[in-house]
Amino acid sequence: LLAYGGLKYEDDRVTLPWDDMTVWAGLKKTMPWGQLPCLTWNSVKICQSMAICRFLAREINIAGRDSLEMAQVDEIIDVVQDAIDANYKAWYAKNRKEELVKLTGQTFPLVLTQLEKRLTERGGQFFVGNSFTWADLHVFYFCSEDFICPTVLQTYPKLLNLVTRVGALPNIKTWMETRPANKTPQKGFMIYFTNAYQILAGNHA
Repeated sequence: LLAYGGLKYEDDRVTLPWDDMTVWAGLKKTMPWGQLPCLTWNSVKICQSMAICRFLAREINIAGRDSLEMAQVDEIIDVVQDAIDANYKAWYAKNRKEELVKLTGQTFPLVLTQLEKRLTERGGQFFVGNSFTWADLHVFYFCSEDFICPTVLQTYPKLLNLVTRVGALPNIKTWMETRPANKTPQKGFMIYFTNAYQILAGNHA
């Protein structure tokens, strides 16, 4: 959102806890809710990822043009967030491999099918109001290789088309090409470095 909006910002990343826990332990005490992310805007700290996203979307005018559109945007956002939450719950489940198989074989296909249907119902170009909103941007994020293998997306032509168009937006394209690279994957935290499909394929579950 910051990159798309062309906003000037400082991307202050915390040392990963498995590299050095002391950095986060010290910072945690200064956070209003003891967790990240945190956006500092005009000296005011705003926490909780979705609160930050909604705030930024309003600031750069891609939150929806009226209350109804905002609700439709939130609908898509919440669907995507449920899928993302399921991704991490599967990784931390006691029966991890079974849950990852269910995630990639049932949960994600269902969500992608529903998103494809919703996008088609709303004209096939954008999810809300026939114009770009952060619902489209969030779907782009979900459909990236962080969560979904490119080969899987081929089955959903409308989504694939949308994701391709969003990825071609100048500010998004630049961000994707220049964003900080992930550090060396850690075995117990593979879900943060690759998607569930690749984890299963590489027997890393």
